[in-house]
Amino acid sequence: IFDSIKKLHGLGNRERLYLRLAALLHDCGKYISMVDIGETSYHIIMATEIIGLSHAEREIVANVVRFNHTPFIYYRDMRAQNTKLSKEAYLIVAKLTAILRVANGLDRSHKEKLKEIRAKLKEDELILTVDSQVDISLEKGLFEKRASFFQEVFSVRPVIRQRKKL
Repeated sequence: IFDSIKKLHGLGNRERLYLRLAALLHDCGKYISMVDIGETSYHIIMATEIIGLSHAEREIVANVVRFNHTPFIYYRDMRAQNTKLSKEAYLIVAKLTAILRVANGLDRSHKEKLKEIRAKLKEDELILTVDSQVDISLEKGLFEKRASFFQEVFSVRPVIRQRKKL
């Protein structure tokens, strides 16, 4: 998804690394709390040194993971919470959160139902063509909620198209 919308988000390889880290760590808070996964994940990441990342970079990753599970906090409200995120870092968090939410929405059942995913940007839609021989109604049903933030950030609507591979 990140690579297919590169022209849209304008981010580079470093931000791609942040997204990969966020994808790996997105549920780490579940080991402590199933109720407040986003906040718990944020605190775990912020309390852990990650070799190769500065404190500011770690805060970007932690916020992407946090907002994958909790409602997104807009910049003016975040500033009121005395965050140290710059406006540029905040925009990176918003873009990466939107991408992570869509990607995470493709595997809501955690059963790896989708075997191959291809993303293609076409006008005002991001077409996600997925190969699957099983029922993906759960993923499709829950996808809309996660896709709405992506559309808000990028003005592009993600759409799932299933291809049943024989």
